[in-house]
Amino acid sequence: RPRRPASETITYLRGLPLDIRQAHEEVTEFLLKSNGRAAPVDDDDDDFDSFPQTLAAAFSALDEVKGEIASLAGDEYGSQSIELLTQIAVPYSEIAARILLHACSGYYLHLATHRYGSHVLQSILELSMSPLSQQDLASQEEAPPSLRDYAQDEGSLPSLYDLIMGVVDELAPHSSDLVVHLCGAHVLRTLLCVLGGVNLVASHHHHDNYHKGLLDTTGALLRGRPKSKKKKKKKHNSADESSSALHTSGTMTITYLQNSRIDPTQFSSTLESFTHTLLGQDSEEPGELQQLACHASAGPLLMVLIRVLTYSSDSARKEWLEVEKNTAAGDKTTNHVDNTTIAAIADSRLGIMRSEPRFEKGSLAHKVVIQILCWKEGHQKQQHAGDVIYGLSGEPRGSHILETILRLSFDEFYDELLECGDFLSPTSLQEYVAHDVSNFVVQTILTTVRSKEQAETILKIIEKVIASGLAIDPKKKRRGIVWRATELAAKYRVEQDAVLKAIRLGFLSVNASQDESVDQKVAEEETSNKKKKKQRKKASAVELKDCIPLLIDLRRDPVDDQKITIDAAGSRSVYHMLRFSPRLCQEVLQGIIQEMSVEDLVSIAKDGLGSRCIMDGILDGPVKTPIFAEAVKELRVKLSGHWTSLASDRVGHHSVKKLFKALPKIDDKAKLVEELVSGGNRLRGNAMGRSVMDACAVDQYRENRKDWRQKIVKSATNDKDFLAEAIPETSTEHTEVEEPKKAKRKRRRKKEDGSGEKPGKTPKTTAGITVDSIIDVLSTTTKS
Repeated sequence: RPRRPASETITYLRGLPLDIRQAHEEVTEFLLKSNGRAAPVDDDDDDFDSFPQTLAAAFSALDEVKGEIASLAGDEYGSQSIELLTQIAVPYSEIAARILLHACSGYYLHLATHRYGSHVLQSILELSMSPLSQQDLASQEEAPPSLRDYAQDEGSLPSLYDLIMGVVDELAPHSSDLVVHLCGAHVLRTLLCVLGGVNLVASHHHHDNYHKGLLDTTGALLRGRPKSKKKKKKKHNSADESSSALHTSGTMTITYLQNSRIDPTQFSSTLESFTHTLLGQDSEEPGELQQLACHASAGPLLMVLIRVLTYSSDSARKEWLEVEKNTAAGDKTTNHVDNTTIAAIADSRLGIMRSEPRFEKGSLAHKVVIQILCWKEGHQKQQHAGDVIYGLSGEPRGSHILETILRLSFDEFYDELLECGDFLSPTSLQEYVAHDVSNFVVQTILTTVRSKEQAETILKIIEKVIASGLAIDPKKKRRGIVWRATELAAKYRVEQDAVLKAIRLGFLSVNASQDESVDQKVAEEETSNKKKKKQRKKASAVELKDCIPLLIDLRRDPVDDQKITIDAAGSRSVYHMLRFSPRLCQEVLQGIIQEMSVEDLVSIAKDGLGSRCIMDGILDGPVKTPIFAEAVKELRVKLSGHWTSLASDRVGHHSVKKLFKALPKIDDKAKLVEELVSGGNRLRGNAMGRSVMDACAVDQYRENRKDWRQKIVKSATNDKDFLAEAIPETSTEHTEVEEPKKAKRKRRRKKEDGSGEKPGKTPKTTAGITVDSIIDVLSTTTKS
């Protein structure tokens, strides 16, 4: 245990003018100048030529207090100063990382279990592996002399690899105590990520742009929730706090470390041995490990362990680094065949999770999962695995581990999990959905289905749950099942009619439970044939358009009428229902546009979640099909008089720009712009209104409407995909409102002149568009 820090040292550190963002900006500017890529500056600007002052102050402070770092890490204010120095100095200097780790050597166990020291140790470990500069800035002439001496004399400090191994050697013998310790488990999580060459990010921090910027620039995750500048009244609601904590533990994201100071493959054997130390001896029967899986600290640790082992494999690292590279470049050609864009792109508003790598059969991650589930490899009948899966699914922490396993398991093992957990039985699935915790496991299953056949099988079972009213009743809070079921049906384009029918039956069942007379009639059904006939009559008794407002469930604040709350799961369900086949979307569109009032639609357009799910669901759909084209036109007419207000709104202006682009005819666009012209002064008052004016060319419409029409027609022509115009549509569902006649004439000339075929006949082919056909079209268009 280190001594108490000197009060003078704490006063000195707290008096330093250190700022993380300013330090990063100074270092970035300095590095750009050193590489000759800096922007030209005035000759009188002496600050630009100097070494980063904030970084120099951090180096000097680190040199001053290097003998008291372990003591300062255990103090409330001293730990804040040391963590600040770490976040400024370590990303740009390996020497600084080695000094900090060496100063804590021998005190790792004490710091790992300390309420303040654990945060310091996590920051040092996390930042020591991810440099933001190729050169060590502590070796510069402007750095303190003692730090430069360390750079010249490599033997004066242990290497970074030896220091990391020292942390493992000191904490491994006490792992059984640390896994159940609140602070110790967090340190072990960070240590596992360091050994695996990955970084752990909590998703809820990404909603704050300031802290997200610090994460991107320094590589560090600022711990704790960002403090609001305004004072708010304390909320004494334990249920909300517990639910937010559980939600946070399940939204952790793993990212790969870029340009790590140590090759992660050097820690492969260490990671394997450390994993065996954490899990203990293998047992065929449930015992201590399964209890740890349900522990508040050990459960998230095991979840991180499975993810780290999956991500750290050579195959996963190579594949997913390539995928991330192609995704950043906008290349979607490397996506798996069975993965659509909706599964590959994460969208927080829609609740779409990012896809993740899967562990391989026989890998270390697979062995860990087998040990947690008491799984007997090679046995068709599992003795204890079914009970373990059933128990974990109903426990708050254990369910997160089970969801992690479902997301990361390979296809064969995934199928065995569904069968062993009895998730494909209507009776047991109803029981899972009825439980307050295990229903989230069912939602994860709906998002991790691996094939179209599997999706069809699961949807047929889940439709009965929806039709019973269990997933529809807002009081039971199970609408996440409806959301994930519609998402799955839209993704694989199966069972869409049946899902819509089940939703109608579900609402009728909820209404029937409130009506005694209807409930008695439903109870009189006896035979299965009569049930089916009765269900058809019941389904026809409820129109889908009447169910849409109930799914959205818009409610206004009794104090402030402008504030609204909507059902998140229901709104996302409506979004995915709008991704169904266009012929099935007509009633959904009618339920939004016809059944909801103008005031409600305006409020939805101004709400972040409502705009993304409802408005974007309409305007981002196949707007050239007759059904969506008519709906877009009806939406413009219904909200006439409110478009100017929406155009100047922070959220609503997105819907105005998308509506202008989605309107099928230029006359409809002109009517929209005519309304915007009348509110020109209001639109010029903020950035959102000005962006709408630019997108819709409002000023040009006011000056010369003929030129405006020519500009809109020209921009619409440039926006269209050339191949979509040159190659005819073969699908009858996505028929455009106006066919490109000019492109048809070009194709006829091609057949008459070059192909030698009769002009009246068109060769019938069942194959898709080939490269040769595209080249032929391009060459023909060029000649013409």
